[in-house]
Amino acid sequence: MLEKEIKILLTKEEHDKLEKAFDFHSEIKQVNNYYRSEECAERRISVRVREVSGKCLLQVKLPVSDKGSLAVREEIERELDCVPETIGSGLLKEICGVEAEAVLVGSLATVRKLCYDYEGIELALDENDYLGVKDYELEAEYTGEYPAALIESIKALGIDTEKPACGKYSRFLSRLDAANA
Repeated sequence: MLEKEIKILLTKEEHDKLEKAFDFHSEIKQVNNYYRSEECAERRISVRVREVSGKCLLQVKLPVSDKGSLAVREEIERELDCVPETIGSGLLKEICGVEAEAVLVGSLATVRKLCYDYEGIELALDENDYLGVKDYELEAEYTGEYPAALIESIKALGIDTEKPACGKYSRFLSRLDAANA
């Protein structure tokens, strides 16, 4: 599946402003368990097992393109029975051609508020907690054309929608590396 996503990092104040400006219909809690291997890092492939709604989903994301706040990734997903300590090389080779196992390095917890008021767009307002850090972001995942009207609505609130934003996986690994330095 091709994932087209606009990702905007927020301050706490911007998060609260967006929460009031849009009608977020539901809230879910999820945990992303992150895995690392040298080969995945070299190829910019992210590997995680997401725990959400009682399921464990292995999600492997391969980069397609990055342009400012817009990221396009190919996402491959498999359901697992549990969160393993390693993702074996056989499974990774089958999914994305990586020949080394990936090792669990930690997790990030998210409280996600969802809005589906825009056709073909999932708007997610996230509060993330990991490695002693709390951060905030807005993600707009869409299937059709670039959601220009939605982005203009966000800009009208005084929020910069153009700045490049690292994903949760990259932010987690940066924090992990800084903590281990």
